[in-house]
Amino acid sequence: MRFACVCGKEHDNVNLQKEYKAAPAYGEVRLGASCLFYRYFIKIRYVDYGEIVRAYLREESGESGEFLLKEYYLMLEMKDGGLHKLRMERDANAKSVLACLEKEHEEISIGFYRPSQSV
Repeated sequence: MRFACVCGKEHDNVNLQKEYKAAPAYGEVRLGASCLFYRYFIKIRYVDYGEIVRAYLREESGESGEFLLKEYYLMLEMKDGGLHKLRMERDANAKSVLACLEKEHEEISIGFYRPSQSV
C-alpha cells in the first residue's frame, strides 16, 4: 500500500499499514488510533489527528439534464491553515466520521462556521 501524508509529520510505513488494517471503515475513511486515513483509488492519504483543527460536511449540488447531482465532501481544516476536501460517496459515512471525531477527539471542532460567527 502507498501512503501519502496530507500534512504534518510523516509516520512509519509499517506502523501505518497495521493501523490502517485495524481501523474501522466509514466508506472511504478509516479512523485509526493516531491517524485518519482516506482511500481514493490506489493511494491512501493520512493525517494525524493532532493536525486537524476543524472538520465538517460540505454538500455540493448541480444538474445534469434532468438529473439532480449531489456530491459530499469531508472538509478538514489544518493547523497550518490548509483546507482539504475529501470526496465521500455517501453523506451518512461522512456524518458517521464526524460523530466519531466529536466523540473521541474533543480538540477537533466539528461543524462549519462563517467568519462572522463566534466559535
